[in-house]
Amino acid sequence: RCHSLPGALPTRQMGQGTVSKSVLVVGWNGVGKTAVIQSLCGRSSQPLPTLGVVRDVATLTAGQEDGVECALEMVDVGVEAKLEAKTASYQPFLSGADAVIVVIEATKTLQKFRTEEIRLAKELVRRVADEPEIRDKPFLIFANKCDREDSLPISEVVELFDLQEIFKGRTWHLQQCSAVTRVGLSAGSKWLVSKLTDEAKVGASQSGA
Repeated sequence: RCHSLPGALPTRQMGQGTVSKSVLVVGWNGVGKTAVIQSLCGRSSQPLPTLGVVRDVATLTAGQEDGVECALEMVDVGVEAKLEAKTASYQPFLSGADAVIVVIEATKTLQKFRTEEIRLAKELVRRVADEPEIRDKPFLIFANKCDREDSLPISEVVELFDLQEIFKGRTWHLQQCSAVTRVGLSAGSKWLVSKLTDEAKVGASQSGA
């Protein structure tokens, strides 16, 4: 079991208890999605490539004094770098996902030398976002590798990956981050936990009405 994200507000047992949520982690090979997960869990950001399905749980809060803490299960699926294979690999986990974390590489090196990877990553995200099971779920997009000198500014990331178009009418948030330095991970995870625990509070209020 993972612990709270280092640098984030520590989790504690609150009156409303712990909410368990499942998040599907989506991203093209080599962008650092497994490293982001490991850093959220307070472990090394230099993991081996993911093979098969790996589930990690991090207990996080959004930071409110009266907030609910969230046991966030992150589902990471490792498969060959082929669009059809990656799209199919996520199918079994869509119906159980309460949210989606998308990890993209946001560097000028990618933009200049690996345009095909950008095309494939955009199409993968588009396909996943269009799945009916998760169309109404919150999407947290981590623009990884912001610690590098060739990192792209947030406005260029939005344009490069067509994020405004893909997520039009959806609940989504773009957060620059670094799996290495952990910059941005706390802010992004707080946004996601806030969305998920807000839903939990609404559900509890309705059931108690």
